[in-house]
Amino acid sequence: MIKNDQDYISEWLDHHRELGINHFYLYDNESTPRYENLGDDVTITYWDENYYFEPIYPKINSNYFTHQMLDEYPCTELITTHWPLAPDRDSKQFKAYQHCLNNYGDKHKWIAFIDSDEFINVAKGFTIKTALDRLDEPDLAQLLMKWRVFSSSGHLTKQPLQKEAYTDWYPDYQVKTFIKPDRIFAINSLHIMAVYSGFKSKTEDGQTRTSISRHTHTSDIIWVNHYWSRSRQDFEETKLSRRGGTTLNSTEHYEAKYNFIEQRAAYHMRKLNQK
Repeated sequence: MIKNDQDYISEWLDHHRELGINHFYLYDNESTPRYENLGDDVTITYWDENYYFEPIYPKINSNYFTHQMLDEYPCTELITTHWPLAPDRDSKQFKAYQHCLNNYGDKHKWIAFIDSDEFINVAKGFTIKTALDRLDEPDLAQLLMKWRVFSSSGHLTKQPLQKEAYTDWYPDYQVKTFIKPDRIFAINSLHIMAVYSGFKSKTEDGQTRTSISRHTHTSDIIWVNHYWSRSRQDFEETKLSRRGGTTLNSTEHYEAKYNFIEQRAAYHMRKLNQK
């Protein structure tokens, strides 16, 4: 899902094309101007009130579904109508993910669910395909990719290229996923999704995870660079003005997170430079 990120979308698309991503499903959250003509490999869905005020139900895979699964996942988690913590924003993203899974999942072996400030990366010598082939297992439903969270790296104003400008980062416990669509039961989280019985959610080093926790897994083969704040100007225009990118509920909380990321990234870079 994307909103008013026109300054950066070309870099994001080109980066992932170079890695071997062959199609993009972009959900435009009422951008002004709205996105158009991004390429033959980009399908744009205009995600406005015609979509996000109606419930979207999971598309059941009869090969794997059992009624016992309804006992594992409460009905309110599976009917992605309004997420109570942030009904105006996060429910849109939950339902956009479910809409994508329902409508395009059967066209692909793998789909990654990421935002436009997140860049998938693979180790030198790998492409997306060779990395996924290396990490694939018979019971794998989704591959959990660790976040590397980037600070402003001292930039006060917008920069034309994120990958060149923002270089200070730290390893975060959060993840984003590369899923096998036919093995995902429902979108009950934006980070780790509900899988059918018999399948697992694993990290690149083989750890099985079912929820967000203090993940200690590696990010040596595949990971996600998350440019959370970008520059100070970006931070003020997106995070502070429209409460984008998190469920924090006040300016003070956003400022605290911004300062934490600045300090944590600087500390991590000092450690790396001492090695």
